[in-house]
Amino acid sequence: MRPRSRVDGRGAVVGVLLLTAVFAVLQLANVTGRDTPDTRNYLSYALSLTGEGKRAAATATIDYVCASRAERARRGQSVHVVRFHRPDPTGAVLAECREQEWAVVRPRLAAGQTGGHTVPYMSERFMAIFEARPGYPAFLVPFVLAFGVTWGLWTAGVVIAGAGGVLVFLILRTLSVPVPLALAGQALYYVLPCGTTAMRPMTEGLLMALTLAAVWGCALVLRAGRNRAGPAVVAGSLIALFTVKHSQALFLGLCLAAA
Repeated sequence: MRPRSRVDGRGAVVGVLLLTAVFAVLQLANVTGRDTPDTRNYLSYALSLTGEGKRAAATATIDYVCASRAERARRGQSVHVVRFHRPDPTGAVLAECREQEWAVVRPRLAAGQTGGHTVPYMSERFMAIFEARPGYPAFLVPFVLAFGVTWGLWTAGVVIAGAGGVLVFLILRTLSVPVPLALAGQALYYVLPCGTTAMRPMTEGLLMALTLAAVWGCALVLRAGRNRAGPAVVAGSLIALFTVKHSQALFLGLCLAAA
């Protein structure tokens, strides 16, 4: 007969993987349409890291942002109680969006605003904020290279959000929470707004995952007695978080130091 702990451990692994897989499959419903105003800055940064020039990065970024905007318009009209029968707005929204975006970017490129990694959507002073956050764009690079812009951002979002849920499970198990409740915590991370936020192409998803990793490191020290592994996890998480959003890393580090 197999030891019960080993059977329970395998069941927990299966449960974690199953929840993660179900979450990933459900995200296929919205491959695009998740972008935020910050997405174009981080995406253009990532494309720059792959070796793309400013104009090529601007073209790919604007195409992605405008495709997302058109997809949201199409979905919005399809469920509108009055306008659902009107012609598909995708083409018109795409054209209008591209015209608006290029009207901002083209003059800045022509004026020589080509420094740094991001495409000049805004003033150099504002863009410096994103230049100081290389962590998330660097994380996107392998996904963009392997799958292209659209599927690369989607896959990166699934990995980030999936990892966040797994970390919730690990934290709860380290705190001796029963497996069913730990799996429930993972599921709640996916279905609550934190899961939706983690899927959006911006820093917040990676920020949450790294914060959870730091919390897991604390749990390893306090409950599991792992005085080497725990601090190493905390330190690594804070270092990585500093490259993603240094203000959050400093705040979290100060809170942990005070605790």
